[in-house]
Amino acid sequence: MGASRRLLLGAALVACSPSFANSSGVVANEAESCDLAVVGAGIGGAFAAWQAAEAGKKVCVFELSNRPGGRIHSLREQGPKKDLVVEAGAYRFAPHQVCSPTEGWCVYTPITAASVKKLGLASGVYDPDPKNWDNQLRKIVDAEGQNIGYLTLVETMLARATQKGARIWFQTEVTALSAANSSSVQVQVADGRVFNAGAVLLNIPQMPVMKLLRQSGEPFSSMFPEPLYAPASYPIMKLYLHYEDAWWRNYLGLVSGPFENANASPNSSSAVIQIHDIPSQGPAPLKGQYHDGDVRCDGPAGKCRGFLQAFYSGGSSIDWYKSFHSWDGDAAMQISSNSVENKELLASIHSALVELHREALDAANVTALVEKLRPDSGVLSIWSQGVKGIHAGCHLPKPGLHPKPEDLPAAALRPFPGFPVYVANEAYGPVSCWAEGSLNMSCAVLDHLSVPRPSWLEEHLQMGPSLHFPPPGTDPFLFRKTSSQQAATQTGRGIVI
Repeated sequence: MGASRRLLLGAALVACSPSFANSSGVVANEAESCDLAVVGAGIGGAFAAWQAAEAGKKVCVFELSNRPGGRIHSLREQGPKKDLVVEAGAYRFAPHQVCSPTEGWCVYTPITAASVKKLGLASGVYDPDPKNWDNQLRKIVDAEGQNIGYLTLVETMLARATQKGARIWFQTEVTALSAANSSSVQVQVADGRVFNAGAVLLNIPQMPVMKLLRQSGEPFSSMFPEPLYAPASYPIMKLYLHYEDAWWRNYLGLVSGPFENANASPNSSSAVIQIHDIPSQGPAPLKGQYHDGDVRCDGPAGKCRGFLQAFYSGGSSIDWYKSFHSWDGDAAMQISSNSVENKELLASIHSALVELHREALDAANVTALVEKLRPDSGVLSIWSQGVKGIHAGCHLPKPGLHPKPEDLPAAALRPFPGFPVYVANEAYGPVSCWAEGSLNMSCAVLDHLSVPRPSWLEEHLQMGPSLHFPPPGTDPFLFRKTSSQQAATQTGRGIVI
């Protein structure tokens, strides 16, 4: 593959849109064949469907859930006035290289940024304080600058794909793959239908990939795809509380920056995720950001209402919360004050917030007032085992295995040599925990399938760093690294697939 075809492997989450919310069986009488079968309507699958359909390919997309997006999970119409958005999963991108000065870590999401621009979507600053490193990260907004959900990007990709003839089935599980020759793959779905596909793109995480392959026929049942076993999975949790009186803004003027009531474990460790010191986190673990939560300041004298992110991280603090989760297959659950259990949860978190901010509240002489301002609702999302079709939050390559971490995206891209089955997902991509990793692999798959790379994307890729570095680390807000791990973390064009 020439230099012009090099794939930038740089650093990089509601109801379905009615325009493509087909139910399974809608096109049961049509010819069951497609040039490209996409398993999973996450961002990587949506991008591949969009670009392949634009190129005239006959595209079929199969999604297990009743919605697109995967770990991009935007909950709209939240709060008492139904005008807020909660991002229960992935939700940010970097239009140029953004670096955290304290972590030795950088991120760049060129494919995401180029797609946002091409699709005519607006973006706004993630953190309003220009002194903070994450001020340069962006989120999807409407014309007025209000959050509309990162899921909008995936939905728009799929809408473009369907406009060009792509077919999408939701609530449709792919149960097995098989291939009689190297030119096509048979894709079987749960209702017994079989689709003949010229190529298959698996846009699903590691555990669902392994489950599908275990159920598949020859030749996949007799081949060992070693690269697919390389990653390890880790849980991620997000927690948002809704206050009709956004006290952190209204009385303390806190609009930006992180907060936590936890300390990293004092024990030195080379573990990827350093567990938190749970006993110091009473009455509930907190690790959030003041700027992360949809807020409207439309009350009298500009008084604000909205969501506060109370927790976003991994580690053992999740154990404190997981007993409150419904575990009904969805990562996200609503926390309602109408439930005795949830009311107790809301009270514990609020007490922890008051205790953490007590000094500032006392100084503003509003402690008694804020103690009474209980949250009326919230959203708790835990991305872990038990989330149907996903079963993880983030993935990182295991140390010491072949292929090496920097070689994993290329090795996992086509795990069955000679057969047109491809993988594109964050689990195997170059950017752990970011949608860009999935997009990056998806772009590489399209290169392999000779789908022309659009000029608007190629131009954006050429704007980024051109050096070859090891794959970047992931969000420093989620993972703590040792100094030796930090020193090895850089970003750039990365490897070539």
